[in-house]
Amino acid sequence: MNYFELYPGDYLRDTSRLSLADHGAYLRLMLAYYAEESPLPEALAELYVIAGAVTTADRAAVRKVAERYFPVANDGLRRNPRVDAEIGKAQGRMAGGGERRIARKNNEAERQARTRARRTMLFEDLRNAGVMPHGMSSMAELKALHVTHVTGAEAVTHRALSSVTEGVPSRAVAGVNTGIQAPEPTSTPETSVHALQQPEGVTEALRACELMRRAGCVGVHPRHAGLRAAIAEGVTAEVLRDVAVEASSRSPPIRHPFAWAIQAARHRHAGRVIPPHTPPTGGHHAPSRPGSADYVAEQRQHYEQRIARGSAGTRRAGAIDVEYSTGA
Repeated sequence: MNYFELYPGDYLRDTSRLSLADHGAYLRLMLAYYAEESPLPEALAELYVIAGAVTTADRAAVRKVAERYFPVANDGLRRNPRVDAEIGKAQGRMAGGGERRIARKNNEAERQARTRARRTMLFEDLRNAGVMPHGMSSMAELKALHVTHVTGAEAVTHRALSSVTEGVPSRAVAGVNTGIQAPEPTSTPETSVHALQQPEGVTEALRACELMRRAGCVGVHPRHAGLRAAIAEGVTAEVLRDVAVEASSRSPPIRHPFAWAIQAARHRHAGRVIPPHTPPTGGHHAPSRPGSADYVAEQRQHYEQRIARGSAGTRRAGAIDVEYSTGA
């Protein structure tokens, strides 16, 4: 034992008739008893060595203390009932502490395994939705993305996470905790276990987003209102994919192919003519700012078209040829 509990009141009561030398002998023998966690030997010569008794007075103190406080027991060893009780209590605490440490270690391993499995589920569902989060994203960030792009409801995401490792021992839980390390899902979006748990209609939206993303369409979003409406009208994921291929191959390229492909697919499905592609106004979709390189190119193109139609009129000096800074 590295330490033991000393009760001064009990000690002084039990040793009130000991001299200063007797106290020294008692403490040396008791410390050896606690340090070895075993009774003292019967032979006085060995006790002299343990206590460091050299003089006749020291040996007399050791002999007095040994006979009174460390009597020989039936097993031939000198025992002290109080010391034996304290050693038993300490060993029980240490054994219990070891069990608690093992339990905490097992609980932590299970917690980490569940976290890895849940992160794997979140990454898989987000990949199926066309979203690639950073590999070091926190669980809170992944849950928020999952609610936004997959389930649309925090309660649904919570139920899905709770059911991932339910009833599965920690040693059987597989998975990784980053998007970079996580393996690609082996099931297709329409048959994914997690996809089947989503609200009605989301499964087809996930599949459409995956096909459109593979076709080169960027910014896919399974909760897009137009996409949900298109699926409800009977537009298939394959049709949306084909229109997305058309959008990516147009020249000049369509600025927002995802929204355009959905609108075009809905018009074709309803037998209507696809409206011409015009960049939307306002927000980050606003036309090029005056003075930017894109604005100059657009104005030059319009000017050349008017020249070709013979309706340009008189050209104003410097209207097009002036150099603009792209940072204006």
